[in-house]
Amino acid sequence: MGQEGRTLILGLGNPILGDDGVGIAIAREIRDGWPTDPSIDILEAGLAGRFLLDVITGYQTVVVADAIITDEKALAGSIYSLSVDDLGKAVNPYASHALDLRTTVELGKQLGYEMPETIRVYAVEIKENTVFREGLSREVEAAVVPVARKIMQDLDKTVIGDQ
Repeated sequence: MGQEGRTLILGLGNPILGDDGVGIAIAREIRDGWPTDPSIDILEAGLAGRFLLDVITGYQTVVVADAIITDEKALAGSIYSLSVDDLGKAVNPYASHALDLRTTVELGKQLGYEMPETIRVYAVEIKENTVFREGLSREVEAAVVPVARKIMQDLDKTVIGDQ
């Protein structure tokens, strides 16, 4: 615990799976290119499911940057700003590694974890995440700075400005 009043910017993904690394690229852009309030932590992780519980527990606000695949008609590089509720219903899978973010948050609440008051997801549309390659496609790379800017603008209104 010990994260009361703190904000976590969490870049998720795997940079050796091409565009799947966009969340990590966004976290690095913020860390290296933007001044941040001392109450903001920036982490990169290749985690999912229940493994995220230990990372997000105790923070007041968590901002997740990640890749998303919505449907084949969506354009690579499209940007989405989502709440946990936008992610659909929680599911009850048999394998803990298959827990999505919504289900992970619900599980944390049921287990008595101190879940964040606010969780916001900034996602960038990608086309594939199964081919081993380093680097982002042009379309996805073009979304990194705009998403970083949007995150920092939104945090300035909701976190830094509240203190």
